Amino acid sequence: MSGQWGFTTSRPTDARYGDDVAKYAMSHGEPGLKTFVREVLQNSNDARLDNDQPARVTFKLESLQGDEAIEYLRALDIETWAEHANLASDTESGKHIAEAIKRIKDDEKIRILTIEDENTEGLLGEENADESNFTALVRDVLFSSKSGDTAGGSYGLGKAVLWLYSGLSLVMFNSTLSEPNPKDQSPRLIGRTRLPTHKSEDGDTVYQGHGWYGGLNGDEEGARPESIWGEEAESIAEDLQLSRPDGPGTSIQVVDFRVPTAEERLDDEELADQITEMAIEWFWPAIYRGDLEVAVEVEGESKQASIDEYPQYEPFTNCLDDRDDSVSELDESGDVAQAAISLDVPEKSDGSGGADGQLGLLVRRANTGEYQHRNEVAFVRGAGMVVEYYDRDRVVVGNQDFHAVLLGGRARPWGTDESPQDADTIVEEFLTAAEPPQHDEWVRTETLANTYSRGFRTAVEGIKSDVTETLRGFVAPDVDRGTTGPQRLGNRFKIGNESRGGRSDRESPSSQRVTGDTNISFDDVYTHWSFNGEVEPLSDRNEIRAVTVSLIRMAEERATSDRLPVQNISSDTAGVSISLPEQNDVQVGRLEPAPGTSKISFEGVSIEDHRQVETRLKVSVDVAERRDE
Repeated sequence: MSGQWGFTTSRPTDARYGDDVAKYAMSHGEPGLKTFVREVLQNSNDARLDNDQPARVTFKLESLQGDEAIEYLRALDIETWAEHANLASDTESGKHIAEAIKRIKDDEKIRILTIEDENTEGLLGEENADESNFTALVRDVLFSSKSGDTAGGSYGLGKAVLWLYSGLSLVMFNSTLSEPNPKDQSPRLIGRTRLPTHKSEDGDTVYQGHGWYGGLNGDEEGARPESIWGEEAESIAEDLQLSRPDGPGTSIQVVDFRVPTAEERLDDEELADQITEMAIEWFWPAIYRGDLEVAVEVEGESKQASIDEYPQYEPFTNCLDDRDDSVSELDESGDVAQAAISLDVPEKSDGSGGADGQLGLLVRRANTGEYQHRNEVAFVRGAGMVVEYYDRDRVVVGNQDFHAVLLGGRARPWGTDESPQDADTIVEEFLTAAEPPQHDEWVRTETLANTYSRGFRTAVEGIKSDVTETLRGFVAPDVDRGTTGPQRLGNRFKIGNESRGGRSDRESPSSQRVTGDTNISFDDVYTHWSFNGEVEPLSDRNEIRAVTVSLIRMAEERATSDRLPVQNISSDTAGVSISLPEQNDVQVGRLEPAPGTSKISFEGVSIEDHRQVETRLKVSVDVAERRDE
């Protein structure tokens, strides 16, 4: 028993397709492994059955060689498929597929990746239904059965990664349905390939490019093969290394799996490690809550994706663990504080919806040594996937590094005994509409514009600024907003305030008694700041008594009370005494010239600065009337 390939025919006057448009949409931006892992896990997580069990997803990597590969390709009816693929090789996409075919022949080896999920709905729906799991995942392009709800995906684009990551643009499906089918019995097996439009060898027949692996009813030219069911499907699945465990779910097999932008093909072990870490990086919320389990299997050996093995994500889960014990100020490492951020969702264009919603911000002060994802905010909503890690390193003052989680929609009450409210559901739907096809940020989208009334732009674009302002209250409460601090009246002035290669030529704003040039820039080779300057009194009647150089950290363009120690300072002005005293426990540079000095130049460097936070130069100059010689 075997399935066979059939390709949909079209008229010569119909539009031709050089490739799949949806594949190109999903390859925009981040076509690495990250996109693939996010999309396939999101699909399985969205299809989880409504029970207390998690969706279980196993990535199975196999490289078939020799007789095993030959038997596999025979079961795949590869000869029929290859006839069509070779006819499509006059397009760019077709050339890449032809190259993949040659590589497989030369190597006598083919890699397959099977994503097997359990406790999910399976490919429900009739073969020609208008809307179902089956038609959305297998048949249709840019249709989603999730449209209008608050699941992870809603564009119908994410599934395109399955064909994008197949060197042959060929994907097989085997599914056990969660609900009985009135006519057929699980499992359900079908295959789909997306080739460019091509003509038959004699040129008389035009094939649209979409091919199907399944069972044909009759010999009609261009008829679409349909799903194979029951024992026959089970037998073919075994030959295709696509057998399933008992229980509902779907197994998806990506034939000749590859990473489109990789410089070289990674071996199976390297791929497995990357998939495991990315599953944790982007789905730790769903895994932490017990909604999702992920494993990766290579040559029969399985490894569970565990947050415990990736401690860099524990600060985020600690935010949820310690939410009930939150504090008002982050005094100690490990302290967790929380705040509510308002999100006013406007009504929809039809007058429905609209709510005075809230987002929950949890901030945890970092421990020493927690470097990864430090000073980042994980944006999460009810789908359980991290939408984005928002870098807020510039907000931090001193050593108050942090990790934070922004919980939106149905995720807002996570970590408490509360249940989501009606307003949370409205916010969830709003945030879903604010995600582009890659679901990697909350921004103004066409879906928002088409669905919501005036005010949606202000709402979505205000989220990040509100997060930043709220963070400042926790990690930058003592920001120096430009005051100069105590001065010796009438004779101390600071000059120079430019950074990263900028220059200044400023006079004292109050007295016109000092002028000069200063310059500071970051040295990537030595990972420190380099600075230099020259100062002099404006009046010939005055002389310089001392110059003090300090380095000030910046946060969001504002000076802070945080200082970076000066490592070294020197001067080519004759008779200058140099020292490195401490001011408020931070080392500064100090220059004390000989009596009568009217101009002094200097240069120096900071200690190593791996944070590379924006830093400015502060030069305080003591001037006085010239002393008698």
